[in-house]
Amino acid sequence: MSSAGASGTRQLSAPRSSPWPISGSIVTVGARLLIVVSGLAASGKTTVSKVLSLGLCMPLIDKDEILEALFDSLGCEDREQRYRLSRASDEVLHRIAASANTAVVVNWWNHDSAPARLREISDSQVEVFCECPVELAAARFASRERHSGHLDHLRTPEEHDDGIRRMRESFRGPLRLSEHLVTVDTRDPVDPEVLLDRVRSAMSAAAVGG
Repeated sequence: MSSAGASGTRQLSAPRSSPWPISGSIVTVGARLLIVVSGLAASGKTTVSKVLSLGLCMPLIDKDEILEALFDSLGCEDREQRYRLSRASDEVLHRIAASANTAVVVNWWNHDSAPARLREISDSQVEVFCECPVELAAARFASRERHSGHLDHLRTPEEHDDGIRRMRESFRGPLRLSEHLVTVDTRDPVDPEVLLDRVRSAMSAAAVGG
């Protein structure tokens, strides 16, 4: 379930289809509940969110998918335009999530603004935090190919190193939206069954206690 990148690090790979029984996997939630997947860039958020979406039968709202759709339709020629499209994608994500009863949402969240906004559009939240060392996440990030609209080709080696330094110094860990926090070690491939059991338990607690 893993593949080796150029740096020799192991990367998570998403399942092509659900490898576990869907029947009986859904937790009944009376209020609006979001499964919020958080963590560093390249920490495994996309893979984890796909496992959760499949296993819990919930829609997946992924900021990168929204952003890359905007790249395809509008193009992206410079960093200023990319910044504007990224902020627009954040807004689209929040609006779609606000209209959903339950959903898995994934983004590289802003710790200053995201918690209040996520609480505003949902009654309860379960956060799934992808725990991964900065150096490993940076190695994965450097070895992967992203949509050209991200403008990675414009980043100099110095900018890349500076970005890693700033990420190491400023990253604040989980959003801590509520007491319902599931921390997942994403240095190695994640066991879907174990992850889903832990998240279902957190969802049940959130449904009772909010």
